[in-house]
Parts: sequence; C-alpha cells; structure tokens
Amino acid sequence: MEFLEIKMVRELLYAPIMFWCVADNDYLSMLVLIDTGAAITTFSDSALKRLGYVTDDKSISIRTGGGTTTANEVIIPKIQIGSVELTNICAHSNRFLDEFKINGILGMNILSKFNFSVNFDESIISLKKRDK
Repeated sequence: MEFLEIKMVRELLYAPIMFWCVADNDYLSMLVLIDTGAAITTFSDSALKRLGYVTDDKSISIRTGGGTTTANEVIIPKIQIGSVELTNICAHSNRFLDEFKINGILGMNILSKFNFSVNFDESIISLKKRDK
C-alpha cells in the first residue's frame, strides 16, 4: 500500500477524516485533532450527535492530560482514512471538547494501526496501514 498524504489545516495537526454517520447511513467528513498523546479517540457530544450516535447513561472515569474526568463509550462501526476502512472502533465522548470547538481527537487506538510521519514544512501527514 502506498503512503496516504493528508493535508493538515489550521497549521495544527487537524485532518479531515470520514466517520460513519448512522443518521445518514453514509460517511461524514469531520475535522479532528491528531493527538499521539491520547490513548483513545474522543468526540465532542455535538459531533457524536451529528453522526447519529447516542451514548448511554453509564459513564466511565478516564484520565486525560487535564486530569480525571468522566466519559461515555461508543463504538464507531466504520472509519475511513483515505482508502483504509477501520471497523468497530471504540471512542469516548467528552463534553469539554465543545467548549473548545473541537469535533474530536484522533487517538492512538486508531493511529497505532498506521506507520506515519509529519512534514511540518508542508503541513502533510503521511500514513501507511501497518501489516499487523
């Protein structure tokens, strides 16, 4: 498989990623922050709502860079990054992301499925699906 190049936006590690929208039964592109320090992919409550996901009332306690908080878990059935489709990805909800106008954070539970590099001069992330 060739390397997939994603152009970063806002001069940060943001990238447009396709997430399965259960409300539309189709993919929806969302701009998400790429964070190698985040273990799990996380969405704002409003982004999950746009995608048609409902989180249950059972919250879990998670540790973040900002301390301990609560979140709900959701399984995203399909995520498409270029031509690579990933299935049944666990994600968390985080109401605080809405305050910062962030749709989501792409964490290592997805990023670890790729070998990747970042070219800051050209604002490009290069991804290649790992064989494992």
